[in-house]
Amino acid sequence: MIRKLRSRRGINRLIAIVLILVLVLGALLALPGYRLYKRIADEYGCKVSIKKAQDMLDVEFLGKYSLTKDEALVVVERAKMDQDTLCPAGGDFYLVDRANSDQVYRVTCGLHEPDTKLRTRLNAYHVYELLQEELAKLSFKGEKPPLSGMTFTVNSQPLFVQRLSGDNGLHWGTNATIDYDGVVCFYSMNADNDVNWFCYADENHAAVWTPKSAWTGDAYNVN
Repeated sequence: MIRKLRSRRGINRLIAIVLILVLVLGALLALPGYRLYKRIADEYGCKVSIKKAQDMLDVEFLGKYSLTKDEALVVVERAKMDQDTLCPAGGDFYLVDRANSDQVYRVTCGLHEPDTKLRTRLNAYHVYELLQEELAKLSFKGEKPPLSGMTFTVNSQPLFVQRLSGDNGLHWGTNATIDYDGVVCFYSMNADNDVNWFCYADENHAAVWTPKSAWTGDAYNVN
């Protein structure tokens, strides 16, 4: 009798283990599908929100026939309403000049802008501005910038902007090879604590700033 009970317990444990393994395997198989669905849903939601903001911006322009960038930003903030961001995935929004108008801006997202080169350029300049603002605050307080670098929130994700003593091999206007995953950002400073080299790069492009070239926002291919 005792042997039969032990045997049943062993079988029950085996069945439980098999069921757990099946559930884990099912979850692993379903995860890529869920991620794909969420990515598509987030992109669609972003497009809907951006269109709403763009429509509000166009109506505001038609009513005034003039719209500064600050005024346009206020309109886009109104379009967000109770949302933290226009993009469900947390992408930062930007205003881009339209080619055929000096007044009406195009609203776009730092994650879902279809022009990947432009997306890199917009995100790069955004990080560059955040860096300059933080350095100005530290200077005002009489503090020195951290030797390692600083972290900023970009597209709702923390981005560590590393401080370097050199330019790390990426040069303005040239293709370059660099070993990294995802998004990386570097900067270096001169003796006066001014930025003398800045680079933001994703998997496809790198945007580089130097005092000699000034900032033009160009993004170059990373091969």
